[in-house]
Amino acid sequence: MDDRNIQPYPPLHTLPYTADQILAGISHGVYVTDLARRIVYWNEAAEKITGWRASEVLGRSCKDNILRHTDKEGKELCGKESCPLYRAMITGAGSTSPSLVFAQKKEGGRLPVQVSVSPICNEQGTVIGGVEVFQDLSHRMRDLERARQIQALSMAMPANDDPRLRWAFHYAPHDIVGGDYSTVERLDQNRYAFLLADVMGHGVAAALYAMHLHSLWESNRRLLDRPATFMTAVNRNLCQLVRDGESFATCLFGLIDLEARTVALCGAGSPPLLLTRGKETQPIQMAGLPLGMMPETQYKASLIPFCHDDGLLFFSDGAIEIADARGNMLGSDGLAALVSRQGFPDTDQKMQHLIEKMLLFSNDIRFPDDLTMLGVRFQTEV
Repeated sequence: MDDRNIQPYPPLHTLPYTADQILAGISHGVYVTDLARRIVYWNEAAEKITGWRASEVLGRSCKDNILRHTDKEGKELCGKESCPLYRAMITGAGSTSPSLVFAQKKEGGRLPVQVSVSPICNEQGTVIGGVEVFQDLSHRMRDLERARQIQALSMAMPANDDPRLRWAFHYAPHDIVGGDYSTVERLDQNRYAFLLADVMGHGVAAALYAMHLHSLWESNRRLLDRPATFMTAVNRNLCQLVRDGESFATCLFGLIDLEARTVALCGAGSPPLLLTRGKETQPIQMAGLPLGMMPETQYKASLIPFCHDDGLLFFSDGAIEIADARGNMLGSDGLAALVSRQGFPDTDQKMQHLIEKMLLFSNDIRFPDDLTMLGVRFQTEV
C-alpha cells in the first residue's frame, strides 16, 4: 500500500460526534478530576458500575466518601502518597499497567476494579487534571480468591516456637495470586529446610507454575536433607513441564542445621541473600542457572557457618528491583544499607517497618512485582 494514500486521523473536534457520546458508549467507567481531585466528569458506565449518579459526585472530591479506594489488603489509597490518580498528576506519568483496587459502591460493600490512570495536560504541556478508567472485576474475583486461598495454604509456615531461632515472613503478590513460592519445613529436632522461588512474571500463569513448584517440593521431600540433589531433581522435573523457554524460576534452597551451626545453600539464579553479623550487613551471591532452563544442570551447595545473633535475609527480585524518582535501582546493596539502618527484620513488626522504608524509597505506591521476604535470626546460645 502506498503510504501517501493513507489519510491521517481527523482531530476529535472535527468528528460528527462529541467526546461525551464516545465515552457514553464504552463499558469502562471513566471519571476526570481537577488538580484538587474534584470530580468534573463521570460517564454512564461509572454510574452503572458504582451506583453513584453523576449529579451526586460532580464537584465533590473522589476521596469524599465516594469511591474510597483501598488495595487488596484493605489499605486506604486516598492519601496523597498512595492515591494512584494523585501520583499520576504530580509525576506527569500515567499507569504502566492496570492496578487492582477496591472501590466503595453507593449501596455499600467493596467492588473490585481494575484501574488505569493518566494526567491530563493543556496545550502547553501543563498538568491540569487526571483521568481514571476502571473496569468491574467482580465476575473474576470469586475464582481468584479461591486460588489465593489455595496458594496461601501451600506456603504455610511451621510454628515459630524454637528458642534457637526466630523468623519473620512476608508475602505480597502483585495481583490476587502471584508467581512467588516459599515454604519452611522442620525436618527433625535440629534441621529446617526452606525454599524461596520466583517464577518469571506474575499473575495467574505464574501462580500455576508456583503451585507446580509446591507439588515438586512434596514429590521430592525424601531429598530435602540433600540440597544439591534436591535442586537437581526439581530442575529436571520442571524442565519436563516448561517448553521452549516459556517460563523459568529463580530459586534458593536452604538447609539449616542448628546443631552444626551451618546453613547449606543452593542457588538457581536467585538474587543475593543478606547476612547480618553485628552491625554489618552484606550481600552474598549464590551461583546457579534458574530452574526450568536446562534439564542436565547439576547444582552445588555452599556451606555457610553462622554465629549467635547472625541474621540471614532471603527475598525475591521484587525486593530490590524497585527504583526511586530518578530511576535509580535499590539493588541488594541498597537493601543491605536499609537493613543496617533499620535493624534486622526478625519479627513481623520489624519486617513491616523495613517494607515501608523500601516503598518510601520507590517512586510507586506499591511494589511492581510479587514480593516475598524471609528473615531468619539465630539465637543458638539460648
